[in-house]
Amino acid sequence: MGGLLALAFFGMGLKLNECFSKFGVLYSASIFPMKIKALLLTFVLAVLFGVVLPRQAEARVTFSYFYDSLQPYGEWVDVDTYGYCWQPRGMERDWRPYTDGYWSYTDAGWTWVSYEDFGSITYHYGRWVNLEDYGWVWKPDYEWGPAWVSWRQSDDYIGWAPLPPDAVFEPQTGIGVWVDRDYDIGPSAYAFCEYRYFGAPVMRNVLIPRHRNLAIINNTVNITNITLVTGNNHSRMVFNGGLTYAQVAARSQNRIETLQLVRQTDGDWAQHHRSELSRRVGAQLFINAPEVEAPKTRFAPAVVSQQIHAPRIDSGWNAVSNPAEREQIKARYHEQTRGLTRATAPAWTLNTTQAQTMMNEARTHQKTAPQPAAAQVIQPAATPLPMQIQQPTPVQKEYPRHKEQPQGQVIQPVEPKIQQVQQAEQQRKVAEAEARAARQQQEQAQRAQQVQAQAEQQRRSAEAEARAARQQQEQAQRARQEQAAKQVRPPQPQEQKQATAPDKRKHEGPNPSPTP
Repeated sequence: MGGLLALAFFGMGLKLNECFSKFGVLYSASIFPMKIKALLLTFVLAVLFGVVLPRQAEARVTFSYFYDSLQPYGEWVDVDTYGYCWQPRGMERDWRPYTDGYWSYTDAGWTWVSYEDFGSITYHYGRWVNLEDYGWVWKPDYEWGPAWVSWRQSDDYIGWAPLPPDAVFEPQTGIGVWVDRDYDIGPSAYAFCEYRYFGAPVMRNVLIPRHRNLAIINNTVNITNITLVTGNNHSRMVFNGGLTYAQVAARSQNRIETLQLVRQTDGDWAQHHRSELSRRVGAQLFINAPEVEAPKTRFAPAVVSQQIHAPRIDSGWNAVSNPAEREQIKARYHEQTRGLTRATAPAWTLNTTQAQTMMNEARTHQKTAPQPAAAQVIQPAATPLPMQIQQPTPVQKEYPRHKEQPQGQVIQPVEPKIQQVQQAEQQRKVAEAEARAARQQQEQAQRAQQVQAQAEQQRRSAEAEARAARQQQEQAQRARQEQAAKQVRPPQPQEQKQATAPDKRKHEGPNPSPTP
């Protein structure tokens, strides 16, 4: 096709050259030298080429983009009911999604920015499910979103929970306040924090321990509203609403800045920048968000670590051991939704103008909001989870802000404060990896001691059994020897005398009658 087009345009160029030469339209050698002729001809061909050929659409990526990007950070498993899922490698037992990062408000609503290497994919595509015996695994999906979570709030707390694979996004209905009831999302699936700490640069440090979720969730209501933003050019973008920016910003001690979302949707660019995380530059948030083409046939990863048959799912209810209390919470879910369903109460949709209006209102509120005290330090709302023992120094309450970039200026790299936070996160991960390695060595040493002790016990048992067998054998041998000795022993003199002595009763007559 390229060769045919080249020949066609070459012929068109010759024809144009002939026409210009024939009519002498600004093209004679006396007026223009050959270089000018060549430039003019090139310009005409470029215009024709631009008119004839449409602009090539941005390339999409296939499922292999997920596999190639996530393979260094985890393993693929084949799970009954869910198919191929991915699990991050080396996580603590209490780890859960949407905790190692922070929330920002963008054109797409509340957007999760992760510090984890795999976060740019697993928190914007697909869903999460918690397997009781294996932990959290990620199920791929092909719709990009700022975050796929369910939201709950009370007067004091804000909470979010990863959506399960069953929570399919449909543009006509979105995902609304009925999500907890319809998909059976329990209390321990949520991560809660106090209003005043929402917007902290590291949310993991300010999360409430999960054992308190049961008491908190009874006073919360679901406010989830994940919908679709449609534009005049038929482009689509998922919007993560529910929380009102003005309400959150007014009660938080952190400055929650509004950021312009810049989605890197070109597949070719994404393939060559696969390792780049979401990054903030000035008032812009750059996110690697290519369009993923769903495979026509089931795609199998090249390496599958294991198959998980009949998995037991923890949807957040395992921590509620009392059946009556569990039913009470579920009844409250039904009472709060008042019978609303996907069909009767879809998430409200937005167009580009409405989304921009909401963004402008948020920016206006941000400019008029008072600045938080920079010296104040975030304190956790409660005792951290066991996995939070090795944490970096508490981060300043004020989120690191960036200066606005002048118009036309080249975008500069990420600012030092963000780099410091990321370096602290990297140091924490290294410390956790070293701690895990030390625990593994200790466990291996304990297992070796146990194996050695078992071997010693088995040896002693074997020796005891051997001694008992020898004793039984010796006793049997002595018994046989005594029996044999009795059979071959010669008669003793006393026994011979008794044997040869005549029986006096044979020579005596009958007993005489007694004398009267």
